Amino acid sequence: MRRLVNDRRYRDAQNQVVIEGPRAIQSALNVGADLREIFHRPDRSEVAATFLKDGVLIHEVDSDVLDRIAESGSPQGLLAVAEVHDSELGSIAECRRVVVIDSVQDPGNVGAIVRTAAAAGFEAVVTSPGTADLLSPRSIRASAGNLFSMQFARNINLESFIAALLVEGHLVVAADSRGENDFRSLKPADHMTLVLGSEAQGVSGDVMKHASVLVTIPMGQHVESLNVAVAGGLVMYQMQAIDND
Repeated sequence: MRRLVNDRRYRDAQNQVVIEGPRAIQSALNVGADLREIFHRPDRSEVAATFLKDGVLIHEVDSDVLDRIAESGSPQGLLAVAEVHDSELGSIAECRRVVVIDSVQDPGNVGAIVRTAAAAGFEAVVTSPGTADLLSPRSIRASAGNLFSMQFARNINLESFIAALLVEGHLVVAADSRGENDFRSLKPADHMTLVLGSEAQGVSGDVMKHASVLVTIPMGQHVESLNVAVAGGLVMYQMQAIDND
């Protein structure tokens, strides 16, 4: 169990992830997560029982053991293990709204982007090799379990993937402080992809050169940049508004 929390390669080999806390577990279940096991403190047995489904194993463990296992150190007495699989890139290319995360290293930001993307009606998320793991407990916790409502693929060569999206008819929007277009000027498109880069480096040059349009977010005189999840949220909701026109 501890290896699932700490070891990315082990998670990938097992096709399993750890979900911490009742809220994230319930959100994951609501969107169809494939739970396999539940671990709970003795005083959380009744809550744990509400998550039981056919084929799900349940284990009672000492409180100090559970807290040592948890990445957060405060899992509210519950952990769950779910089975996951990356999606095929061809399937993701068929989605109408995709967010691509390029070298964002903070798992909290990655999870926040996923949560906002799900709220804005995006159907898929793709990450580069330099991006924090979507399936780390911290990313899943920051996404409030909403990752399980989306298709996803990790460690993808973004240059070739974005080129493929363009072939499939996606309008590829890159958010960048050097962009010449106000994000509010985005025009409707049936299939749209948003590319977000790290706050320090932005979208990488090799990826940016494939973008259909570069957009920026106007800011006050003394503000250099926004948190990437906040910036992404503004643009994603603009793209959602276009989608609903």
